[in-house]
Amino acid sequence: MKSYLYLILLGFGLACSTDNPDPADQLAGTWRLITYCKPATSSTCTTVTIPSGKGVFITFDHSGAFTEFYENTIPVEYGFLGCGPGRYAVEGNDVRIIAGCMSSSNGRLMPFTFLTSNRIVIRPFSTGDYVFVRQ
Repeated sequence: MKSYLYLILLGFGLACSTDNPDPADQLAGTWRLITYCKPATSSTCTTVTIPSGKGVFITFDHSGAFTEFYENTIPVEYGFLGCGPGRYAVEGNDVRIIAGCMSSSNGRLMPFTFLTSNRIVIRPFSTGDYVFVRQ
C-alpha cells in the first residue's frame, strides 16, 4: 500500500511541476534569417524576404559567443547586424549582442520573442522585426 501511495505522490509532483525552459538554452543554436523589415524611416520599414540560394545566419552558443555569417551574399545586400563575431547575453526578454563594429562597448539590447521553438523574432532597431528559423 505504501508503494502505491508513493507512486501517486510522485505522479502528482511531476504533474504539478512547472517546466520553464531557460531562454538562453532555447536561443542556443544556428538560426537562418528568412524575412525582415528594413527600417525606412524612424517609424516605417520595408519588408524584405531573403531569396533562396542566399543565406544570413546567426549562431548563439552555450558559452555566450555570437557569430553572424553569410552564404552567397554580403551584409550590404541582405544582413542582420553586419558585425561578424562577438558575444551575447540574455537579459529577461531581450538579448544583448556585443560585436566589434558596434559603437558602444555595451553592445545593443534587442527584444526577442519565440514564435515557436524553431522560430524567433529579434528587433534590432526601433522598427522592423527580423524573423529567423532554427537550422
